[in-house]
Amino acid sequence: MVKKYPEQGDVISIENVPHKLLVVSNHTFNEAGGVVVCPILRDVDESALHISINCKQAKGTAICEQLKFIQLKSRSFRIVGSISFFQLTDISDAIQGIFELI
Repeated sequence: MVKKYPEQGDVISIENVPHKLLVVSNHTFNEAGGVVVCPILRDVDESALHISINCKQAKGTAICEQLKFIQLKSRSFRIVGSISFFQLTDISDAIQGIFELI
């Protein structure tokens, strides 16, 4: 069965976007037709907001401060892989840290 929308932790490829994207929004949000993603780039040093990911289809660094909303209803995309729960937890913690009140 082909998934209609990606799930949190999926790595997607979108037509005319040069790098892969990591879906960080949850499935309920994604079912509405849009996703929140962060880019996966190569040759970027790790830091608190640059987290290394490694799956068969995508190796690189998730750039957590570059969150983007993408409307998938009007874009051609495909799911190319997914990251582990532990990697997703690290990335989720980093993103939440951006918005914490001090």
